Amino acid sequence: MFDPDQYFPTPQSLALRAWATFSDRDFGSALEPSAGEGHLAAACPSSRDRVARIDCIERDLTRHEMLRARGLRVIGLDFLSLRNASMYSKIIMNPPFAEGVRHVLHAWSILWDGEIVAILNAETVRNPCSQERKYLVDLIARHGQVEFIEGAFESSDALRKTRVDVALVHFTKHAEANEILGDLLARCRVDSGDAARPPMDTLSPGALPALPVS
Repeated sequence: MFDPDQYFPTPQSLALRAWATFSDRDFGSALEPSAGEGHLAAACPSSRDRVARIDCIERDLTRHEMLRARGLRVIGLDFLSLRNASMYSKIIMNPPFAEGVRHVLHAWSILWDGEIVAILNAETVRNPCSQERKYLVDLIARHGQVEFIEGAFESSDALRKTRVDVALVHFTKHAEANEILGDLLARCRVDSGDAARPPMDTLSPGALPALPVS
């Protein structure tokens, strides 16, 4: 259910900083899974050579018209129900603070090969008090980096202010060679008529590993 108390539009300065975090500057296939009114997506850099294409997901139906007016394609209501993101090379998100861990871990589980940039409450990373948070911290250590930003939502361009430090988290995920080979072989079998094309979700990485139980 949509909770308006969890909606904090991304300030322009923070949005630009988030987009600048990506190593690969090609934004031809990006996903914004908590789009709100499109403030984060609208800050995407553009160039004459490459046109950004951003799909978005937003729970609040009343915001969909505004998102489309910004040139964004709305593909759904609930990011956590999305099973496959292999068609995207970038995921950028400012999820509700209370759901930040779940959203980031889900993004990691469905992205095949690419980068994730997420704006989280800094306490999510600084205080790994749950198994999900511990897994997130371990994921950052192995596949990413984090930058802590003080007062990010107290800036002059913040439409809704709150006193919270932000963790700007960046992950890079590479498809394993055996996954790429398996995908190619599966497609070759389909082309030769030897087998039916496998479901799309079988071409993406496996489900998120089970969290360690204390």
